[in-house]
Amino acid sequence: MNRKSILVVDDDEMTRLLIRQSLSESLYNIIEAENGSQGLSLFYEQSPDIVLLDVQLPELNGFEVCRRIRESLQGKDVPVVMITGSDDTASIDKAYQLGATDFIVKPINWSLIEHHIRYILRASYYLESLKKSEKRLEHAQHIARLGHWELDGTDGCLLLSRQIAEMCSLPGTLFGHGLDYLIALIHPADRLFARNIFIKALSNGKAFSLDIRLKLANQSLLYVQLQGRRLESRNSASPVLSGVIQDVTELKRSQHRLVHIAHHDALTDLPNRILFHQQLERAMERAKRRDRKVALLFIDLDRFKNINDSLGHEIGDCLLREVAARFRREIRNYDMVARLGGDEFAIILDAVENVQEALHFIQRIVALFEQPFYLNNKMLYVEASIGISLYPDNASSGEELLRNADMAMYQAKRAELHHFSFYSADLTESTIRRWSLENGLRKALENNDFYLLYQPKVEPGSGHIVGVEALIRWDRGDKPVILPSEFIPVAEETGLLIPLGRWVIQQAVSQLRSWQKTLCAELTIAVNVSGRQLYSDQFTDYVCSVLEKEGVSASLLEIEITEDHLVPKKRDGDCQETLRKLSELGIKMSIDDFGTGYSSLSQLKNLPISTLKIDKSFVDHIPDDEQDVAIVKSILSLAKNLGLEVVAEGVENAQQLACLHGYGCDLIQGYFYSKPVPVDQIEALLESDKCKWLKSCVDTESTQGEARLDRSISVNPSPKGLGESGEKSIISEAIGK
Repeated sequence: MNRKSILVVDDDEMTRLLIRQSLSESLYNIIEAENGSQGLSLFYEQSPDIVLLDVQLPELNGFEVCRRIRESLQGKDVPVVMITGSDDTASIDKAYQLGATDFIVKPINWSLIEHHIRYILRASYYLESLKKSEKRLEHAQHIARLGHWELDGTDGCLLLSRQIAEMCSLPGTLFGHGLDYLIALIHPADRLFARNIFIKALSNGKAFSLDIRLKLANQSLLYVQLQGRRLESRNSASPVLSGVIQDVTELKRSQHRLVHIAHHDALTDLPNRILFHQQLERAMERAKRRDRKVALLFIDLDRFKNINDSLGHEIGDCLLREVAARFRREIRNYDMVARLGGDEFAIILDAVENVQEALHFIQRIVALFEQPFYLNNKMLYVEASIGISLYPDNASSGEELLRNADMAMYQAKRAELHHFSFYSADLTESTIRRWSLENGLRKALENNDFYLLYQPKVEPGSGHIVGVEALIRWDRGDKPVILPSEFIPVAEETGLLIPLGRWVIQQAVSQLRSWQKTLCAELTIAVNVSGRQLYSDQFTDYVCSVLEKEGVSASLLEIEITEDHLVPKKRDGDCQETLRKLSELGIKMSIDDFGTGYSSLSQLKNLPISTLKIDKSFVDHIPDDEQDVAIVKSILSLAKNLGLEVVAEGVENAQQLACLHGYGCDLIQGYFYSKPVPVDQIEALLESDKCKWLKSCVDTESTQGEARLDRSISVNPSPKGLGESGEKSIISEAIGK
């Protein structure tokens, strides 16, 4: 057993001797000093286990020696026992203030002094052991990122350990309004739940464990596990919650990394097949609830094995990463792109409204492969084959949807033309046709492959041509003709109708300028205008600039709009202001296909409309169909009462002409007079004045036609009347002659 060393500092030699004799030399090593300075020096040299220190000492008194011992790192925890007189209370108080451990009163009871010292040494040992345990605990808590807390449910004080204060960067460890302060540390999304747990624990005493987030002052998040329970106390009126808080941020991050690794491809960091199937099922469930579609794209890189074999797997891996990066940039936030393995990728298009929406996205994906890939200073052009299947159209489960998309992808590989294929063959064919049409339209706009034909508007009484309607045609060379009814809707959906419409207006106004100082100088040209143009802020300015540049009177230009465009659309605004501005310039407005749309009669009253055009569907069956006759009469009567001009379109025979003329229709347009013809034929018509001979024919037919209408008697078609499919008309025959 090691002997304990005792430093005795006393200027009385007898006292030092008695102390030595009272203590067992086998247990203690006695070190003696006769003044304060010597005692302080010996303390630093010998590091004794205990110091017996007289108050009254030469050179340095006992108080000063005690103070210096306590201020040193070495003497912070060494027991210091002061020796003083029994009636010197002031000295005892001062000794305690300076850090003395205990005191011995003179005269000393020598028989008890060894017990006194043994007790002090034992207490010091336990205190030192306790401090070592606290340090070990503190070290362990520091490693474990763990600290304790205590909340007084009565006075509301919150006590946090130093570890928690450091962990959360808090200014202290004791806080008033403790529950509110603790709740304020918690992330807003977790606060209500945590508060309810604390309140329940104060009342029912049950232990609890929470995984919550703490939001620190620097806005960073700390994931912690907060555990606690109510301390049982005799004073039930003062419940106390106590527990621990452990920082598990790194654990959470590790868990997230493991989950990420389990659900993502190591090479591209895209979702893997596991996560893909989970997301696909969820997307299908959402689509079912919302009555939407899910489009699944299965994408395979063409001849990828050749790249690996010829350029090496490193280039192949670089290519896969670059393809994944391009896909990521293209998809929406709520879509998903995944790598299923090898060179196979899949894209889930969530909440698709219709097939066209999916098609537009597919076009963007195909376009991604039109640009070369630059890999390790090598430039590669890579193509991909895409198969598309739709939920619920093509499948009722995720597995079936993926299988069908895979089948469609192989169809696309075999086609080797458009690089994609829908699972439905019919849909694939129509989609490819539409896509080809859109691409062709873009190129036609760039190459100016359009031209205008003009269909005359004729006064039925005089046979004079007073105006024409400009109709666009697409010059496809020796390729099959595509009707405007097919390519105009595509142009409107893709936004190409804006530049196409501007081109038509430019060509029509240029033609009006060319007709100046000719027989055609008084002719008006009507152009069809789409809703997209009417709702464009720049439309009015564009029309003004074209008229001004060409030096053409606005009164010679007429704009035809369908009546459904008159109904205000919330997403676009109201076109009424645009129409008013155009009317103020002197431009005439006519409603095309009147009677087939959804406009109200108030639109006719409030808008600057000058002309109504009776739709061909009402003209086709007159005078045989009584309902169509009634509709035509009603439109003519309505227009007359509103002071509007009426044009009947699609007139193909003399009976239709007679009917319309008899009821006061102002102008006739249709194959009976002329199909749409090039501009030189319009000029030829006016120059030869070939229409005028029709007047007598019209007058005769008009009288007979009116009588027939009144009697509702059917009339056989005139041999001169040819249908829409016919290539000849009365005027065109006259021109030919």
